Amino acid sequence: MRTRTLAAMLALTVATHALSAPVTRTVMVDKPRYEGTRTIVRDHEAGTLTRDAEVTRKSDGATAERHYERARTDTGFTASGDSTTFAGQTRSFDVTHTRTDTGGTTNGRYTGRGGETYTLAGQRTKTETGHIANQHITNGAGETVYNRDARVSRANGQVTRSVDVTRARGFHPPRALRAGARRRH
Repeated sequence: MRTRTLAAMLALTVATHALSAPVTRTVMVDKPRYEGTRTIVRDHEAGTLTRDAEVTRKSDGATAERHYERARTDTGFTASGDSTTFAGQTRSFDVTHTRTDTGGTTNGRYTGRGGETYTLAGQRTKTETGHIANQHITNGAGETVYNRDARVSRANGQVTRSVDVTRARGFHPPRALRAGARRRH
């Protein structure tokens, strides 16, 4: 009996240490047109996630890179990233999400491949029967290019959803700024 208890305690100690240590995973990518590596580092204890990728086009040696990092904070999380295409065009974003007693707020900015800049402001508020959410994106000139209002309510086993989207002609929000784009880790 005593041996089993010691073995169980040892296994628990080793498992706890393994879960608290950062985990790094590197994947080699070899496709017909490009090759490279993708590295993911996740530290559950610190609440961080980092993803880096670099690929080289086989035909001419041009490289493309992508970097993403996310960190848990006391009140939510921060996320940022940047990428460079084979042609040398860059884009970047950074977002901060803050939990509140009644929901949360999100603020961020995005710079596109053409140098255009966008600012994001969003909030989600819990109601007695669901939630209300708003996402608002403005361009560098301060003009609203995207606005999304959503209202969800539940009553008698039914869910009612109302979404109203207004956007400038031809504007599609970058994936990094879309509603619901954030992922939990």
